[in-house]
Amino acid sequence: MKSSIQIVEGGGWITHNTVGRPRARFFAFLSVIWLGVSLCASLPVWDGSPDSFGYLEWLCSALLVPQPVFVVLAIVFRLIEQPGSIVEHNRNPDYNIGKLY
Repeated sequence: MKSSIQIVEGGGWITHNTVGRPRARFFAFLSVIWLGVSLCASLPVWDGSPDSFGYLEWLCSALLVPQPVFVVLAIVFRLIEQPGSIVEHNRNPDYNIGKLY
């Protein structure tokens, strides 16, 4: 059976090419996300300095270390990275899945 209906795939996306710094953008995003982890890891210190460091305090200290590293990497990549092309895919506001023509 031969069908005369042509369904074109991919009509729901619009692509935009922008110029930016992908590594700096990634580490800035990662530092914002890791800020929540750092705040939760600093909870034992908020009650006061513990008398002795146990397993939990060392684990929380280890979770605090990546935060300044991510911030420094975001700043360094912002300064030294050459801008590159970033392709962003956004939904087409005029696309309606009910219209198959």
